[in-house]
Amino acid sequence: MTKGENMTKIEILNYLELIESELTDAYNTAPDTSENSDTLYYIDTAQDLLNELRHNIENNVEKDPRGEYEFNEAMNGMLLGGDGEGRLKGNN
Repeated sequence: MTKGENMTKIEILNYLELIESELTDAYNTAPDTSENSDTLYYIDTAQDLLNELRHNIENNVEKDPRGEYEFNEAMNGMLLGGDGEGRLKGNN
């Protein structure tokens, strides 16, 4: 691929398949011990995100324009006054 050339949907899906394979190998080679529980959790989360991305690409899912705000509201309370406690204070 040369600079300025866009990847096709098939090429992106092929890369995602390779990444999934590497994540599976990483998960399967990490010992299942308490020291590695965080590592296994992060690998599993990465696999979930990859599967969600693959689904969105395969099904031409469009981003909901409100999605970013809903995420920020849930995580930071941006739409609730900035302190994350807007609903608890009755500011909904």
